[in-house]
Amino acid sequence: MSTAKKFAGQTAIYGLSTIISRMIYFILTPIYARALPVGGNGIFTAMYSNAAIVNAVLAFGMETTYFRYLQKHENNKQQVYNNAFGLVIAVSIIFLLFCLLFLDNVIDFAKAGSVKDHADYAFYVENFLVILVADAFCVIPFAKIRADGRPMKFAFVKCTNIVFVVLLNLFFYTGYLLSLTINYQARNG
Repeated sequence: MSTAKKFAGQTAIYGLSTIISRMIYFILTPIYARALPVGGNGIFTAMYSNAAIVNAVLAFGMETTYFRYLQKHENNKQQVYNNAFGLVIAVSIIFLLFCLLFLDNVIDFAKAGSVKDHADYAFYVENFLVILVADAFCVIPFAKIRADGRPMKFAFVKCTNIVFVVLLNLFFYTGYLLSLTINYQARNG
């Protein structure tokens, strides 16, 4: 029975940290909707619709594979971690380089003709690609923390990541509003 309680407790901690992150992003959505122009919101909608697919491709089930091989090779856990992490990094970097080399084609595919300003869209796509690759880099380290049975460390790292991302969002949001104000004052004197 203690194993079931331990599993339930860990699952609650893992799930709660994920739920909190999703709630915070949900709360930030109206802020973005008010701050960004309609075209910017359209770009983000298109990006997030593609992000779920790209995340799955970049991680390519390696988290599950990592857990499976940990069970098979209990005496060689560090090697399993190194192989899984190295493979995700290699695939992610190759993906990023490939996308940057063929950025115009990626932009044409992602925007589906909905945005006229190619330069703005390129900026969004480049940043989004870097974010997706950074997320992929985190998959195996988070899996390792879970495999080590350290739910509190997992929750702490996850929550720290959430706070960091929210602070960056607010920083860039404030910077964006400040730049709009400065541009408005410069034009209207």
